[in-house]
Amino acid sequence: MSEIIKINPKHPETDLILRAARVLQNQGVIGYPTETVYGIGSNVFATAAVERIYKLKNRDQSKALIVIAADTIQIGDLVSDIPEAAEKLMENFWPGPLTLVFKSSVTLQSSAFRRSQTIAIRIPDCSICLSLLKTCGFPIISTSANHSGEAPATTARQVAEIFGDQLDLIVDGGETPSSTPSTVVDVTRTPVRILREGGISRLEINTVLESI
Repeated sequence: MSEIIKINPKHPETDLILRAARVLQNQGVIGYPTETVYGIGSNVFATAAVERIYKLKNRDQSKALIVIAADTIQIGDLVSDIPEAAEKLMENFWPGPLTLVFKSSVTLQSSAFRRSQTIAIRIPDCSICLSLLKTCGFPIISTSANHSGEAPATTARQVAEIFGDQLDLIVDGGETPSSTPSTVVDVTRTPVRILREGGISRLEINTVLESI
């Protein structure tokens, strides 16, 4: 069974966050909580770790993985441009359960994401995630902790049951407050397209976009 460390979800302990961050900095793969469901993640630029996540999830390698970032500065290395519609949605719903699909940067296309010309990103409303991201200094993968086609984990124990000893570390931040995944919006096209309705409703998205 993978090692589990318990971190306070509201006031993450600095030493424990640093411990998890070091695993990521050493190209490891961890399980961790978000404000939606538990995810498994690695440094987005660590090719071997990203490939490992695809295998862990039994995921089709033509399907892109979601990435989380600490702020818009980290996003700058990942995308080729930020359309006006994206700026409005970011302003209104980040941090939070909204994932935006952008055209990926040239840098990213030469990484493990080379299969796709797009990248799905969000800034999470989760203290553990944000602390990890700021400590690591790079964006990380945030794909749900499950095998493809199965229900995602909402507790650290479920993550351990799914992946056994295949993760380098599991962060236990308690049960996630919601089992609803993030809403996914493709901002590479005009008008934008809602690919999945989740934590933010279609009405909320459309209301914000009507002001453009």
